[in-house]
Amino acid sequence: MNGTSKPALRQLSDLIKHLKCKRFNEAEETARSILKDFPNNQIAWKALWVAQQNTKKTSESLDAVQRYVKLAPKDPKAHYYLGITLKALGRFEESEISLKTAIEYKPDYYKAHFNLGVSLHKLGKLREACSAFNQAICLNSECLKALRNIGFLIMKLRFTSSEPELYPVLINLLKKNIIRPRDLAPSISTLLRHDPLISSLLVEKNIIHSVKKVTGVIKSLNRLKLLHHLMRTCPLPDLQLEGLFMKLRSFLLKNNDKLEASPELEYFLSTLSLHCFTNEYIYYESEEECQLVTKLEAIISEASTNSKQPKILSILCLASYRPLHKFDWCKKIKILNHLDEIKKRLIEEPLLEKTISRNIVAIEETSDKVSKKVRVQYEENPYPRWVKLALYTSGKSIDKVFNKNKFQLYSETIKDITSPKILIAGCGTGQHAIETASRFSECHVTAVDLSLASLAYAIRKTNEHKLTNIDYFQADILKLNHLGKEFDIVESSGVLHHMYDPLAGWRMLTNLLKYGGLMKIGLYSELARQDIVEIRKKTEKIREKISTDDMKKFRQSVIKSPIGLYKQLAKSQDFFSLSDFRDLIFHVQEHRFTLPQIERCLKELGLKFCGFENEDIISSFRSLHGKYANKYDLELWHQYEKNTPKAFGGMYQFWCQKI
Repeated sequence: MNGTSKPALRQLSDLIKHLKCKRFNEAEETARSILKDFPNNQIAWKALWVAQQNTKKTSESLDAVQRYVKLAPKDPKAHYYLGITLKALGRFEESEISLKTAIEYKPDYYKAHFNLGVSLHKLGKLREACSAFNQAICLNSECLKALRNIGFLIMKLRFTSSEPELYPVLINLLKKNIIRPRDLAPSISTLLRHDPLISSLLVEKNIIHSVKKVTGVIKSLNRLKLLHHLMRTCPLPDLQLEGLFMKLRSFLLKNNDKLEASPELEYFLSTLSLHCFTNEYIYYESEEECQLVTKLEAIISEASTNSKQPKILSILCLASYRPLHKFDWCKKIKILNHLDEIKKRLIEEPLLEKTISRNIVAIEETSDKVSKKVRVQYEENPYPRWVKLALYTSGKSIDKVFNKNKFQLYSETIKDITSPKILIAGCGTGQHAIETASRFSECHVTAVDLSLASLAYAIRKTNEHKLTNIDYFQADILKLNHLGKEFDIVESSGVLHHMYDPLAGWRMLTNLLKYGGLMKIGLYSELARQDIVEIRKKTEKIREKISTDDMKKFRQSVIKSPIGLYKQLAKSQDFFSLSDFRDLIFHVQEHRFTLPQIERCLKELGLKFCGFENEDIISSFRSLHGKYANKYDLELWHQYEKNTPKAFGGMYQFWCQKI
């Protein structure tokens, strides 16, 4: 240690004790005292940096870590500390250099790879960032932050070539509840489409013409584990891939009596069955297919009546066209016992939901005509059907959640709430409620919905995740005053715009919100949904009495249509599952809003706008209006949306506060 004497050693001992006990102010004072007499003491400079980092003196800590680097130019930790300090200060180019230097000295430094990924992401170097996060995961498979970040990056990428080195990490992502698979699916689909195994199948026209040829195709597809993981967890938002699987499904149905059971065919048909169940059998069926499915149903039913077990491929083939749980004989099928996932998801879970639905508590029967129609829709098509979701690894306090997202608060009292009571109004099948329950620490969630089928799905998934802080009720928003409760946080996303009078519903939610409480609202944008409005006009006459078959036929006409409006519709992710598609085009009720309308509603309800949650949209807003533009000014946002009318294509998702 350069220039250290006995008195300094005693001080160093005190310094280390201060750091261990997290007495950072004392540590900073002691470090400065040492550095007066021993300005080249590495330990003191490092300790000073640690102390200042922990007391949020990031700018001041830069000098300390730079001095540390000069004294220890080959120490990877010194360069790493400098890199993360520069990153925190927004100096991402310099951060990149320092972190790469740390990696040069210590190639297996997974934290350096992770933070390098963050800086590269901020610099817009998405592919390089992806590689850095991937390297962090290779070095530490438990680095969930890197896995989550690579997921966020993948969502933004569209691939133009095969990159099989990403397959393992993507499979890992699909297995965990870190990011919704649906959000990853568009990017993964482009990646798979460029895989040599699939790209060759997509260009070859007559690949499906014999049992032998199709068996070969299936064996090839079975080698793509990423494809199977994706298909088992969410719809495939890709018409080329959909076309391939529709042809394969049709061929296997038409040649069912010629097929010989094999592990390869079982595996493929299991995946196809799970996929079709998840997309709610949205694939179009020809008249010939419908007739063959009816015959197959009869064959299986007859075998069951005679206490015989049908052929495994017959069951799986039928399962790719029809939900097995709706057949009376489904519980008698023993031949599926070795296919746990098929038996569980296609039979046991739907039957469990029926049992759950009988015990759901209802709060006042709805009398609103539109609410009754909306309920019927979601009883028929619980929305959405999902397998995995985006759980937060650990809940955070309201204070930390809102500070991180930089929302503008007009009263700070909400930050003092340590056990928030949260209402999810219109929880659907539970994704929203479960994710919120994991987001806020020590919270208790009350979740309501009109649809018993949706609620039963939500309760089953909540139990699956062993969450005990959510209560579910069947209720119309207009009747929620009968809950007899007030809430610290109210969230309602994609619900109010399906009511007869959205403002009446919003007013009810506001009445249930405590003063100083926070509300998250999701509403359709008038500007963003103009194409949908045009298409809804074309389907207005058939919307009220439309059947599932009608929706499939209309969808198929959209796929075949050369009309630009329809081509755009077919690019929507909501195009690829039945409940999504029905919600998008055939919903019984839809309102849309402009930002000036929302501003007037907020004023009338005594609410203040706190900010949008989507960081990409905020970044785009800054690009138009400048780095220092007021992101809480709805007039500026209205100007932005007029300039970028598709920005809120999903919904306006924003927070507001009751004052």
